[in-house]
Formats: sequence, structure tokens, C-alpha cells
Amino acid sequence: MAISFKKTKTTEDPTVEIQIPSTKQDFEFVQGFQSHFGYDSLVTVDPNGRSGGLALFYNNEYQVKILYSNNRMIDIEAVAKEKQVFLTFVYGDPVQELREHVWERLTRYGLARAEPWFIIGDLNEIIENHEKEGGSLRSATSFIPFNNMINNSGLLEFPARGNKMSWQGQRGKGKGAVTNT
Repeated sequence: MAISFKKTKTTEDPTVEIQIPSTKQDFEFVQGFQSHFGYDSLVTVDPNGRSGGLALFYNNEYQVKILYSNNRMIDIEAVAKEKQVFLTFVYGDPVQELREHVWERLTRYGLARAEPWFIIGDLNEIIENHEKEGGSLRSATSFIPFNNMINNSGLLEFPARGNKMSWQGQRGKGKGAVTNT
């Protein structure tokens, strides 16, 4: 997962890069990545057993405040061009029965925030069966918690551009980000 806003010849906007890969690597390895690619700051959530950790890389050109982190998300407040924005980087639980914990926290954020808020990452969920490829169809009720989170938080989906890589190694049409703005 990466977000990049780069300075070009036609704009005076400063560069900000935020990266949040899911990683099973230890802190020293991830810190080496930070140094090699020149990021100013790094926030990590260590892996827990076979469950990958999270790493958030960013440059200090913007004010970034870490509000919350666990093994499924890193929630930040950032100030860019004197505008406040919230970003929640998410790696949704691969176990369907455990995803509701993530949706519950995101719903609380959505109900409490009036400022722009973006959720970015792999949510490991779909809104209904038409998004599913292969395998058995799921019960319509299994989508209710995720859809409630989206609706109760007033989120809109941004489509992804380019290819995404699934765990099966197949390229397909990916999701992008969701936001309340």
C-alpha cells in the first residue's frame, strides 16, 4: 500500500510519501528499508506469530500524529497545507469472524469525525457476492457488518487504478480507498 504525492514542474506542492506494507519482518529489517529509501519516520506494529505486522513510512514535511495502532490498523491525523485530515491504514482480519472488531472501531471513528477521513488498505472484505471470484457464494447476512460500517460512517469508495495482486497471484480489478468527503 502506498500513497505518493510528488512535486512536479507544474506545482509547488511538497512531496509526501506514506507507505504501509503488511510485513512479517522484524523491526531492524523494516528500519533498514526506511533508511535505504530515505523516509524520515517509521511507525511499526510488530508481527504476532504468523500474522504480519504493519509499517508506516512517511516524510516529515507534514505534521503526522499517530492516534491509534494495533495489528489491523494505524490511525493518524495529518496536517497538510493547514488542512486537517485523518487517515486510517487498514489490513482487515483474514478471519471473517474477527473482522467485525475492525468494522466496529472504524464505525466509531466515522461517527466522531467531521473532517476529511480516508481509509486505505486491504480490508479483506467485499460488499456483496458480485465482487467475489470463485468459491462458494456467501450468505447475504455475512456482508451486513461491513456495509453497516460503510453506511454509518458516510463513506464513499474511490476506485483503484492499475493492477492489484491477490494472494492467488492473479491480477485483477482492485479496490481503492474509501473516504467520508
